[in-house]
Amino acid sequence: MANSAGMLKESIWRDKDFRAIPRTAQTTYGQLLSQKELDRAGIQPLQVSKWAKGCDEITESDVWTDLKVLEAARFVFYDEDTDELFVRSYMRQSDITRYPNILKNALRCAGMVASPKLRHELATELRRLRRAEAAKVADEIDPIEPSENPSDNGSETVVQTVPEPFNPSERVREPRGVGEGVGEVTSVGGWVGRSREREADTDTTGEPSNDPPPPRCPKHIGEPTDQPCRACGVARQTRAAWFSEQAQREGQARSESARSAAETRALAIANCAMCDEDGYRAGRLCSHDPDEDARRERGLAAARAAITKGSDE
Repeated sequence: MANSAGMLKESIWRDKDFRAIPRTAQTTYGQLLSQKELDRAGIQPLQVSKWAKGCDEITESDVWTDLKVLEAARFVFYDEDTDELFVRSYMRQSDITRYPNILKNALRCAGMVASPKLRHELATELRRLRRAEAAKVADEIDPIEPSENPSDNGSETVVQTVPEPFNPSERVREPRGVGEGVGEVTSVGGWVGRSREREADTDTTGEPSNDPPPPRCPKHIGEPTDQPCRACGVARQTRAAWFSEQAQREGQARSESARSAAETRALAIANCAMCDEDGYRAGRLCSHDPDEDARRERGLAAARAAITKGSDE
């Protein structure tokens, strides 16, 4: 059955992580929850062009910017290779464990996910449901290696996770012992200070890199873990702040471009003696070109001459 409504709880407006992301990203999150293709596991096709048509004032580029912010803040994950998107907390927020048939459907949907990246995140969420059947599916789609398993009870294992706060209005200092030095995410979404793992964000000339910060700490960048890691939390906060700042810059650039175009048009109208104050002449948009009429007459004369010559032959 197609999804007809999304679950957006009132408590989300008190969630520091959600309040920290831009308003457009919050709106896109609500749009994703209301898509008819969203299945019980929180998976849906990655359809950026379709989502961009949901508002006349946004473009596909705007949607991509929102998706990057949402993924950096761990609200959604997407895979461009398999064209899939996962709303991370959908199963828990929808209380699917209260309804046996809905839970069964969600587990079937989870087993059909193609993306290894999304299967890993989905398995983590399944284990958080604390249901044996959900943990079993989690082990099937993303097995835990023996060295990573904190106990020996097989599929009954529930990997413990803790919420990782993210609120750019609070200064979050990097714990000592991760690299050297202290860094912090500030209220304006920037990074102050530098540690060893942040040195990778500059090029050989010493200029800041345009690439986003890594999503995990250096220890786990190549080997993701489901275990709580303070350094990974700081890395995600820094990455989310980077995407938020990029979104603000792009929005400012679009506003400045639109303002510049409006100023250029107003100046052209003021300097044109042929059009009215709205830029129209004889019911059509004026080109402000005094030679336009003469060129049109020459074109019509040439066309009439060609027609006359053709009829004579």
